[in-house]
Amino acid sequence: MDLRLLRYFLAVCEAGTLHGAAAVVHVAQPSLSRQIRRLEQDLGFDLFDRSARGLALTAAGRRFRPVAEDLVGRAAQAGATAHAIARGTAPELTVVTAPTTATDIVAPFIVRAGPDGVIGNVVEAMPEHVYAAVATGRADFAVGTRIPPAEFRTKVIGHAYLWAQMRRDHPLADRETVDIAALVTQPLIVMSRAHGVRQMFDSAAARAGLRFTASLETESPPLAQALAAAGRGICILSDDPRFGLTTTPIETGSGPLVITLFGVWDEMHYASAQIERCLDEMEQFLVETYPPNSV
Repeated sequence: MDLRLLRYFLAVCEAGTLHGAAAVVHVAQPSLSRQIRRLEQDLGFDLFDRSARGLALTAAGRRFRPVAEDLVGRAAQAGATAHAIARGTAPELTVVTAPTTATDIVAPFIVRAGPDGVIGNVVEAMPEHVYAAVATGRADFAVGTRIPPAEFRTKVIGHAYLWAQMRRDHPLADRETVDIAALVTQPLIVMSRAHGVRQMFDSAAARAGLRFTASLETESPPLAQALAAAGRGICILSDDPRFGLTTTPIETGSGPLVITLFGVWDEMHYASAQIERCLDEMEQFLVETYPPNSV
């Protein structure tokens, strides 16, 4: 099976159109269309329904897509293995994670690991897309906050906290924790509903039978922190504080709001043992950086 054709197929799946996929794989659109037709002939079934409204995966296409992702991913792993063997060195690994985790956890961990660290690249993705990057071979392993798919090896490497971040002169700033019932009475600066921290906070408020109206809503964690530092309200984030803000854990009836961090990888990966050692070291780093008794 021609891996090049599989990559073209996956590019069309990701882009949603032949035009968008052609730009990604640097192939003229008519040629890309012919290549997809050739793949369908090789397979013996149609991958896409074609209509005036565009392309849509057929039922067979939907079933075949994870097979193609697995084949392309394993080919990428094989190439990385061969490259590492040719160099006679241990391979540098690529980790995929959410932007906040990349900034607050992975980047400081890379600094801590020093010149012998094995992470050589970080791919940033929204939390709901993190594990897909491992499945398609774009990354060797993931650090995610969503429940991982069952087919991957999983290791809990630590926890992050959902903080109420506010100016140090705010009336709630001197508390060890702030109860969510008291918090929702304040002007709140929150992320948009697509963000995991917002979903987590909304769910906790709903479980407590609480309602709130956000004072401000944004897509940018640094902007939320800047607004809080300007005295516009309390921002709800898992990011490390900026602009002199203080962080206070958010207490609910069942304890503080905690985000679980998962290390996720394919057990068949050529560097599986190396990935697991890296995650063990990251777990220890998180214990030292965010001690369990820090909240």
